[in-house]
Amino acid sequence: MAPEPLPVVPSGPLDATVRVPGSKSWTQRALCLAALADGESTIRGWGDNEDVRRCAEAVERLGAQVGIAPGEIRVRGPAQAERAELDLGGSGTAFRFMIGLCLALPGDFLLDGNASLRARPIGPLARAASDLGAAIRWMGREGYPPLRLASFGLTPKRVLVDASVSSQFLSALLIAGAAVDPPGLSVRTTGPVASASYVDMTVAALRAFGVRVHAGPGTWTVSGPARPTGFDVEPDATGANYFFGAAAAAGGRVRVEGVRRGGLQGDLEFLAVLERMGCRVEERDGGVEVTGGALRGVEADFSGMPDSAQTFAVLAVLAAGESRVRGASNLQVKETDRLNDTAAELRKLGAEVETHGDGWTIRPAAPRPAVIDPHGDHRMAMAFALAGLRLPGIAIADPAVVGKSFPGFWDTLSRVTRGGSCPSGPEFRSKES
Repeated sequence: MAPEPLPVVPSGPLDATVRVPGSKSWTQRALCLAALADGESTIRGWGDNEDVRRCAEAVERLGAQVGIAPGEIRVRGPAQAERAELDLGGSGTAFRFMIGLCLALPGDFLLDGNASLRARPIGPLARAASDLGAAIRWMGREGYPPLRLASFGLTPKRVLVDASVSSQFLSALLIAGAAVDPPGLSVRTTGPVASASYVDMTVAALRAFGVRVHAGPGTWTVSGPARPTGFDVEPDATGANYFFGAAAAAGGRVRVEGVRRGGLQGDLEFLAVLERMGCRVEERDGGVEVTGGALRGVEADFSGMPDSAQTFAVLAVLAAGESRVRGASNLQVKETDRLNDTAAELRKLGAEVETHGDGWTIRPAAPRPAVIDPHGDHRMAMAFALAGLRLPGIAIADPAVVGKSFPGFWDTLSRVTRGGSCPSGPEFRSKES
């Protein structure tokens, strides 16, 4: 039986302070590197969601000891399993990182996930793994999960990878390099890297675990060993952007605690886009505060922050004038076809939308009520909730999809619209958890 759509009620101007969960991008990198380190690591400030728990479970199945508690995860490595079956659910990040982790461990491993994950391409990463000596057997469609990977471990080598579809292909190999003795694993890309800021995050995480990294133009050389460490996870910038966007949509101000504009997460670039749209952005009191203003349409490059493209697209419907998203060509290979599915839902709101290979042109028109279908995509559900803060008659079908990255989203949004200080819980669990 399908869940009832969740109505989002217009709020009026906001006045709230919010804390969002820790970044799942940072947490998953730390989990993988902690699994390669010989000793106990502590990951503090992690965000509890389906993707992180799938990654933690996979690390445990590979032989590391994992203890999960509110606020921290303890991992004792090294992982040393010689055989494992890994179910990564819908987490594309965890799936790709597990290919890197399995490359570092001699053994035979089966990696699979749900129907959404099986539609996400991994061919370039698998080819690089094969070039490094792994035996890859496709268990379904070639180039897509599931696959069986037989590895003999890694020795110092050089490898090429095409990361134009996803920077995670490159990051997975860099993580594998943490298990390689000097002179290490040298990885060179064959062209541009999608969402390159995420590679900077991977390099920073490697160095935090004591791994040596030399980065040059299009080339990275990584050598271990990884060392156990205490790792502090930053608040999730993509999650924070929904609440910055809430201030833009509804007016008023929202401050997100713990966020720094100078952080490495690419989605922090969204703050500059909000400024261009007419919002005021200030760093104050240990966080970042956005105050909404009269929104105007702008053109923006989302190549470094594709996960925030839908948030911008919804705000564009509320702005005066035309907006253009460019640089987000990999939207079609996310949890859903975000390029075309988002356009379809924007049109339900009355907007005129043209799709391009790398984004949309959006022209606002007379708004109308709509039940938004998130197409199984957590980010679409959260982004379109912002429209409901301004427009009457907006409801989100299948609201539980937010559990993939932000289980407490609806509770937090509700308290933001009531004002005051809003922590990130309690959690709104999805039907898969």
